[in-house]
Amino acid sequence: MQKILVIREKNSVKTFDYTFQTRTFFTVCGYGYTIKLSGGSIVVCDGDGNKLSSRKGFNYLYTADIRPDAKQVFALENGKHFYVFDLPDLSRGRRITLPRGMECIDLYGKYSEDGTRLFVPAMRYGTRSYDYFLCEYETQDYTLCGVKKTKRLYPWPSPRDADG
Repeated sequence: MQKILVIREKNSVKTFDYTFQTRTFFTVCGYGYTIKLSGGSIVVCDGDGNKLSSRKGFNYLYTADIRPDAKQVFALENGKHFYVFDLPDLSRGRRITLPRGMECIDLYGKYSEDGTRLFVPAMRYGTRSYDYFLCEYETQDYTLCGVKKTKRLYPWPSPRDADG
């Protein structure tokens, strides 16, 4: 039985596929590209679905966003890092580590509408529970600009909310 949840945003569509043993858990379509993530790989396709490039060898790479100028894609892993690649060939891959003690589990980040900022949700275990933060990066060289404590993050939608 398929369990798919679709989130429509201004310039993109994000799809979470909770179908048992699916090959592509997360897809983002927008700005002329389709980006597919399976946990261990990232695949870039053009608007017609033709494969342009791919990279393998990742652990828990599950969500992504395309920068509004369509020059880069940000991919977030479950853990302490995120990756930024140039489009369409996934060149110049960079691995960026979240601030000390923070991790990202079952969350997804977003570019600002103008593409000058990247917002990455993170959490850190406090005294008896998790504290939640939103890390803000500038997108010229992905330097951390600030970390704000928050009560709300961008969690993955629940499989119970999916069609199927």
